[in-house]
Amino acid sequence: MPGRIAAVDVGGTFTDACVLSGGKLLRCKVPSTPDDPGLAVAEALARLGGAELLVHGTTVATNALLENKLARIAFVTTRGFRDVLAIGRQNRAPEDLYALEPKRRHELVSREFRVECDERLEPDGSVDRKLTRQETARVVEQVAALDVQAVAICLLHSYANPRHEQVLARALRKLKLPVVLSSELAPEFREYERSLVTAANAGLIPKLQGYIKQLENKVKPARVVLMHSAGGWLPAKIAANEPVKLALSGPAGGIAGVRQALDAEGIETGVAFDIGGTSTDVSLVTKAPLLRAETPIAELPLRTPSLDIHTIGAGGGSIAYFDAGGALHVGPESAGADPGPACYGRGGRQPTLTDALVVLGRLPHDLKLGGELPLHPDLAAQALKRLNKSAQPKRLADAVVRVALAGIERALRRVTVERGHHVGDMALVPFGGAGGLLACDLAELLGIETVLIPRDPGLLCALGMLHTPASRDLSRTLLAGDDADAFATAEAAALELEARAVDELKSCGLIGPFKTNASLDVRYLGQSFELNVPLKKTWKRAFIKAHERQFYFDRGDAPAEIVNVRVRVEAKQRAPKLPSVTAKGKPKATGNSSRAPVFERESMAVGAKLKGPAIITELSSCLYLKQGWKLEVTSSGQLALTGDRSPKRKRRGSRP
Repeated sequence: MPGRIAAVDVGGTFTDACVLSGGKLLRCKVPSTPDDPGLAVAEALARLGGAELLVHGTTVATNALLENKLARIAFVTTRGFRDVLAIGRQNRAPEDLYALEPKRRHELVSREFRVECDERLEPDGSVDRKLTRQETARVVEQVAALDVQAVAICLLHSYANPRHEQVLARALRKLKLPVVLSSELAPEFREYERSLVTAANAGLIPKLQGYIKQLENKVKPARVVLMHSAGGWLPAKIAANEPVKLALSGPAGGIAGVRQALDAEGIETGVAFDIGGTSTDVSLVTKAPLLRAETPIAELPLRTPSLDIHTIGAGGGSIAYFDAGGALHVGPESAGADPGPACYGRGGRQPTLTDALVVLGRLPHDLKLGGELPLHPDLAAQALKRLNKSAQPKRLADAVVRVALAGIERALRRVTVERGHHVGDMALVPFGGAGGLLACDLAELLGIETVLIPRDPGLLCALGMLHTPASRDLSRTLLAGDDADAFATAEAAALELEARAVDELKSCGLIGPFKTNASLDVRYLGQSFELNVPLKKTWKRAFIKAHERQFYFDRGDAPAEIVNVRVRVEAKQRAPKLPSVTAKGKPKATGNSSRAPVFERESMAVGAKLKGPAIITELSSCLYLKQGWKLEVTSSGQLALTGDRSPKRKRRGSRP
């Protein structure tokens, strides 16, 4: 573990950075630079004095997928499967179900760049039609004529036998192009999902390799590693070749930060939400991380593991507007970092959620965001007036906040109540720049009586990265029954994956020791989807219990099958210790907004108490403590908020 570690998370509006050195925590926020995110990263790191290791959360991969700005690639597949990216699964979004002209599927690669190869494997990996030298040469010649920047290879059933893909890859690499093999990236069955993630990864490689190389030059001599979607970090060497695994890079750091916050208070389960500049991320946080095998980005089911995070387009910079029917919306379009909300004074004119919060007085008018950016309440009021010239700005602001709250509440219910979880005993953990401004409202709507505000909540994604280990997630389709040999077969496959993961981490300079967690995707014979259970001899019993817990019934001893084996290998992590709270005495108000007295968080000692209404400001965020709520600073320096236990509030929260 290096002596000076930095973590930098790039958001839509701000880039958050912190450096831990010798028990001291240095932190700052700088405006993001969308045209070149690395500029803000380098500036933030320079302000904090540099570091030996930089753990970086990036949105470059996410934005490229959302904006369809992928590199031009060739997609090589088995003859007859050229259109698998266009056909997909034939499922349609609910809002598109009855459309006479349904929205066309995002194919990633246009048809003229999809190349067929005359070969074929059986599901068990045996050869049905051999790949000849002549056919290999023809494919290389066809790809060379396309003038592409990378190549994706996804042959039928290559998860069972990678030989044909490997032969093609050796030949295609002579063109001096990056080549992605589905049998290495995602050796799992389901042709569409495997094809999609392979094509997406190939399309991201030129952009991410260039970004990572430029970033390494900008932050020298710091060693750069990158957060991946499943809640760990990857060395730059691996991340540059598998950039699709960085799609939820920043939010994954936030979940790690929430887990640390809950552990410090002895709380087992929490509901986390991160209100940033352009979006809100929500997640249920349990002792064991909740992972999903698929990462949905831009309506694309990318077959790569990620933490179970649900995202909606409602952040501080989300633009408020009336649709043609007169309904008020907040987001998903955002004012971003440039020009940003109108109250930033950078030329923004459209009303945003942040402008509404300023007009309502939840943000003190003399506050400087990130310690530097002044607010302009007059500009915020003018922007809101553009929604309705005859209405008062405060009434418009209240409406904007209510609409935003409704959207975030729906998202929080989706990851809790709709999945059978009772939220009454959970803690609500807000973070991000605007999380604390809406925390009490959301707790009331959900019926949650305890809110936990972590330290530096606006920097929590970056802080969480300091607590995450290097990790490698690998998988492989097995399709084994539940006979006596199934466990031994799965265990042997897991050992092979573990050896590969350890070798890859060691090749990047990590020396271990390493910890391995293996699991199985299991289903009843004839089912279409699987449940994940630990790799143990009692795997079938665990699956039956998981099935009953998830679907409220089981089929007893009905035949089951092991579909996939999954392995996570983690390097040993020495958790950094944050400096303790040093403030003493009772908190004293430093000013007043139109809503409540204002306190500075750094002046609040352990054990200090407040009653709402009150506003607590700090470098990275701001908290609005509503009337009927009280606050206490815990021994770990976090803020524990407790709400009114009135029957009225409980009834509001019990709404389905």
